[in-house]
Formats: sequence, structure tokens, C-alpha cells
Amino acid sequence: MVKQKILIALSISFIVLIFGVNLTTATTTTSTCEFTCTSTTGTICIQNPLKSCSFEDLVNSIINFIFYVAVALAPLMIIIGAFYLLTSGGSEQKIKTGKDIMMYTVIGLTIVLLAKGLISVIKQLLGG
Repeated sequence: MVKQKILIALSISFIVLIFGVNLTTATTTTSTCEFTCTSTTGTICIQNPLKSCSFEDLVNSIINFIFYVAVALAPLMIIIGAFYLLTSGGSEQKIKTGKDIMMYTVIGLTIVLLAKGLISVIKQLLGG
């Protein structure tokens, strides 16, 4: 029974890893806020290290970073939880730890996927 649950969890995490990136609409923004520095005597020019032209671009970059990190780490955490279950040797504490790791990973990934989708829905509703 436990092996079936582990197999199901691994299958779901693999499916999310493969198809989860396509659940949201990909938006590409082109940077049109090029700043040219006319260096005159006494003028200091600093290039934009964030490569974001607006606050919205900055927030989108942060959200995309969190999304891709979560999608990459979720299968790894599922595997770690399964490893705890397989090597528990009947220890109730290790079984509980393995189940908790897998459960919290699925909950966290669901929250990240729903948050990314919710942002897309709100943008479409507001006409953005």
C-alpha cells in the first residue's frame, strides 16, 4: 500500500514537472527602456543590474524565479520523502517524516501553481 502511494506521488510529481510549466501562459517582455549615458565631466552613470524596466517586470521576474525553483525542487523533495519511507525500517518517526515531506511538497507546489495561475487570471480580468 505504501509503495503504491509512493509510486503515485512520484508519477504526479513527474507529470507536474513535465507539463506544469505549460499550465501558465508564457509572457516575454522586451526591454525597451535602454538608458544611454552621455558621460560628461562629473556625471556618474549606473547600469540597471535588474534588467527590469518597471516594477511589474521586477515582480514578474521574481515570481517566475520562485515558480521555476519550486517546479525543479518538488520532484527532488518527493524522492527524499520516499527515501525516508523506504529506509524507515519500521520506525514510526521516519515514516511520519517521509509522509510529511511528501505531503508538504505537494501542498507547496499546488500553492505555487495556483498562485502563478491566479496572477494570469487577474491580469486577464483587468485587461493587462
